[in-house]
Amino acid sequence: MDLAIPLDFGTLCRPRKTPDCDYTPTTLDYIDEHGVEQSIPIEVKIRGGWRSLSRNCSAPLLFIRFDEAETADTPFQGQSLLPLTTHCGQGLSIEEFKVRQTRSTWEQYLLKEYLAHELYNVVTDVSLHARLVRMTYPNPDKPGRKIRNYAFFTEHFESVARRNGDELLPRGEFKHEKLDLHAASRVALFQFMIGNTDWSIVRERNITLLQKPDGGQVPLPFDFDMSGLVDAHYAGPPPSLPIDEVQERYYLGFCGREAGLDALFALYLSKQEDLLATAKSIPGLNRKSLKSTRRFLEEFFRILQSEDLRTEQIVNHCQPWPPGPTDHTSVLD
Repeated sequence: MDLAIPLDFGTLCRPRKTPDCDYTPTTLDYIDEHGVEQSIPIEVKIRGGWRSLSRNCSAPLLFIRFDEAETADTPFQGQSLLPLTTHCGQGLSIEEFKVRQTRSTWEQYLLKEYLAHELYNVVTDVSLHARLVRMTYPNPDKPGRKIRNYAFFTEHFESVARRNGDELLPRGEFKHEKLDLHAASRVALFQFMIGNTDWSIVRERNITLLQKPDGGQVPLPFDFDMSGLVDAHYAGPPPSLPIDEVQERYYLGFCGREAGLDALFALYLSKQEDLLATAKSIPGLNRKSLKSTRRFLEEFFRILQSEDLRTEQIVNHCQPWPPGPTDHTSVLD
């Protein structure tokens, strides 16, 4: 889809500076299948986190809020709130790095984060569905000045819960005795595959929890920009972990017979070809990104195919069960 949101990012309220930021009205414009320009009234608000800061992202992540009555007979029919992941872009005061970050660099980061969502969709349907779009941001105060980049929508957490017959739990409801250890290990092995350590089930960092009809809790991961798969110049592992680079994998799943690691190893290996082929389906990924992502994923499968490497890098690194109230993400607060 090719969309436009008239917006001046510089005028939006930043939640880290003003905690009670309100939504800003604008429109979502597109050309329909008959070639007619359409416009849906929407409201936007910056999402919190590292990318909400102006020094980090000049084009931060957004929440897009719809009036459901206005979306009838549009591609957004039935939607009330969707997260939009933007290209971020160089912040207004971001520190200098050894390698100059170009517009293309930020686009590749976004496309590889979108790829992470697509990869987890291959593994399980208890995952966020995403939709890649081309987004233009005309500046309403500066006619003729536009920013056009890839972006992607992800479905609302409640949508994932509804699709799977589950209930979305409010933050702070984690109970270790209710956690589905097999589902938790499925998440942990996926995070190991993409080289992500910026997550925690216990502290619900980049994880939200769904509750199954039997009361079991299932973790749902999101926000993968700090992963080794994306390999952003600003990413790095938590200082409490014994790794130095974001592309060094470190397994963070829990110990326990119910974790079902052998079955999960078999599951991921059975999907190896589908997972490796997924990167080729992402429009806009350049040759360098395709080569690096395939090499990174192939290394994961090399580990899974070796009993010695699986034991050394995954089984022996499992985290104590039951878990304590703090973990490797505690130092990031």
